[in-house]
Amino acid sequence: MFCKYCGSLIDKDSSFCSHCGKRQNESDAKSANTSDTGCSLHKYNLKKKTLFFVLGCLLLLLVTWLIVSLCNRNQIADITIDKISRELAEATKNYDELYNFHEGLAKVCKNSKYGFIDKQGHEIIPCIYDKAEDFKLGVSVVVKGERTGAINQSGDMVIPCKYDYIHSFGKDSLAVAFLDEKSGFIDLKGNIVIPFNYEYCEEFSEGLAAVCQDGLYGFINKKGELIIPCQYKGLYNGHGFCDGLVGVSVEGEHNGIADYRWGYIDKKGKIVIPFQDGLTGAPFSSGLSVKYRGGITMVYDKNGFPFMRETPFEGAFINEKGEPASEYFEVQNIQEFRNGYSVIKDKTGWEGLINTRGEFVIPCKYSFIANGFDDKYVVVGLNGKYGMARKETGEVVVPIIYEEIGWPWAFKEGVISVKKDGKMGCINDSNQVVISFIYDEVDEFSEGFAVVQRYGKYGYVDRYGHDTFSY
Repeated sequence: MFCKYCGSLIDKDSSFCSHCGKRQNESDAKSANTSDTGCSLHKYNLKKKTLFFVLGCLLLLLVTWLIVSLCNRNQIADITIDKISRELAEATKNYDELYNFHEGLAKVCKNSKYGFIDKQGHEIIPCIYDKAEDFKLGVSVVVKGERTGAINQSGDMVIPCKYDYIHSFGKDSLAVAFLDEKSGFIDLKGNIVIPFNYEYCEEFSEGLAAVCQDGLYGFINKKGELIIPCQYKGLYNGHGFCDGLVGVSVEGEHNGIADYRWGYIDKKGKIVIPFQDGLTGAPFSSGLSVKYRGGITMVYDKNGFPFMRETPFEGAFINEKGEPASEYFEVQNIQEFRNGYSVIKDKTGWEGLINTRGEFVIPCKYSFIANGFDDKYVVVGLNGKYGMARKETGEVVVPIIYEEIGWPWAFKEGVISVKKDGKMGCINDSNQVVISFIYDEVDEFSEGFAVVQRYGKYGYVDRYGHDTFSY
């Protein structure tokens, strides 16, 4: 083979001329270089695609995480959870006060501001409100500054904080609200259902609500129509209609002295039981109310001079027609019926329990009886100790050995809080200890948990005896 440049004889496989030093197969070299470059480029492109794929996957994971986080930001943990978790225990350490769970959320307080957590301790609604009520019908009435509104369980403001005050919502999904010294009704969305035309409104009861104008009471229906004119001076503790009747009072004069006399009207405003002495306007329950006579009264002699006369103070039950339903008997006080039973305090100050037939199921032998919100039991007290008795028979089912029995004097979720030797725990209706006596305070159970206090700190305990202090 001859050199392409100097013509000298060289080996046929030689790439360079041994005489002039020039490369002989440049096309082969270019081909080789091109092949090497293509291979490198291919490897580079492969690495680039791999990098883009990895980055894409990471970006997709990040976006997915963000979406899930945003979706779960206000998602409430399962409200059926009834066991303390480590997450809840850790969360409770962040707050100054804890409250019971309602509709899956519990009110919490931090630095005098209120918010809500769920049963896993997630702060669903931050502590930004000056006041807050427990959730009811999916809303909580909240206060910011001097104005009141309502939020839903996602923390969204469903009723702007513009009212002076809002009562909690009733079963009819309506609430009494106040604005600029006037009162009316709003619904769960903040719509004004009944205009703010009244000085004061009570909640609806049996389809009617008491309203006040110029200091006098009447009644409206849910359309806002005035069914009974505002002409009555008072209501018994703000009570509305019960058993189709309501007690109202009128201003009058008795023995030359101005006073109020009570009577009962029906839903059409008809006077069913005339205004008279001895009635208190106490609501009917189980078809009965109470009437009194006697005591210390002012009377006048034949010359018109007043003097005080004392006769035995007696009480009796009346039916819905105002007719006597029992004999008069000497008492200090008769409480209204609740769940078919009434507490009687006799003239010596001892208390007993009577049924609607006028029978003493518990004789007047206790210093204290609380007919609370339990269908089966009442709290009985003697010598500074408390227990519980069965309403129907008076049988003591919880011994009278406890220093305190928790409000509302009822078994909630099968247990009730009691105090013994200065510490509180919980028992069932067989007097078996369910929650140990180790706490300073124990609230009633609600949705599986109860608020407890120990060493000045708040926590929760479950029905299995586990508390948030143990973590």
